Amino acid sequence: MLLELPHGFKRWPSYEAVKAAAVLLGEEWRGQQAFQARLLKNCKTPAIAGFCAACRRESEFTFPIRGDEIPNWRESLVCPDCRLINRWRASVHVARMLEPLRCEGPVYVTEQTTPMYDWLQEHVPELIGSEFVSPDAKPGQIYETRSRRIRHEDATALSMADASLSMIQTYDVLEHVPDYRAALREFARVLKPEGLLLLTAPFMFEAWDTVVRARVNAQGDIEHLLPAVYHGDPMSADGVLCFQEFGWDLLDDMRSAGFAHAEIITCWAPDFGYLGSFQPFVVARR
Repeated sequence: MLLELPHGFKRWPSYEAVKAAAVLLGEEWRGQQAFQARLLKNCKTPAIAGFCAACRRESEFTFPIRGDEIPNWRESLVCPDCRLINRWRASVHVARMLEPLRCEGPVYVTEQTTPMYDWLQEHVPELIGSEFVSPDAKPGQIYETRSRRIRHEDATALSMADASLSMIQTYDVLEHVPDYRAALREFARVLKPEGLLLLTAPFMFEAWDTVVRARVNAQGDIEHLLPAVYHGDPMSADGVLCFQEFGWDLLDDMRSAGFAHAEIITCWAPDFGYLGSFQPFVVARR
């Protein structure tokens, strides 16, 4: 998969490539932390200037200051124009880099109640969005919930036809799907040949094995193998359980599911307002 990557983005084809670059990665990580520490120490206002890839113009990204607490860079650095945070703007950036490789057809995104979905709806033709409404809801059906009309989809049993989508974008969702391998098979099923998948999820960049934190047993009950971790959920104030944190074996699972190619793209680029740690994006082609 050939992509011209801007400054601050890197392509990682394999776990072996990461291990080979371990020393360099350590140096880069220390440099990034030092840069961010200087930024916090010297900033007169909680903002950093840069180029917004979503708005396609210069902007100033804001972040919260709470005493000596280090900001959650991934969930802040808000553009005042598009209102997208760091990880959403970076996702838009990667998706736009992939656009020349995308075939014609609808784009499916596994969310429908977020500012990210609202932005995509304005800028991406033939967009399909959804949320997981409830275990009893029917895939593809529209439900009135939270004062909105929401399409329900289950990532492990999508309602879309075989080979009907040009691209799937799924951001911080797969870690909440107990049978994530079934979801990968569904993603491969509904994508057209050469169709693209862009995915983010908790990813342990220097580990091979996925860590399973919880699972659903044969009786349908949740078994916790590690202390429970809940993430924010636009559909529930209680949050949503994290079932796994992924390692590089995820890419093998994707190939087994039917993807011809899978790799990781990372970014850390102050010029675009992408701070924090390396942001990993899984990019795959059907």
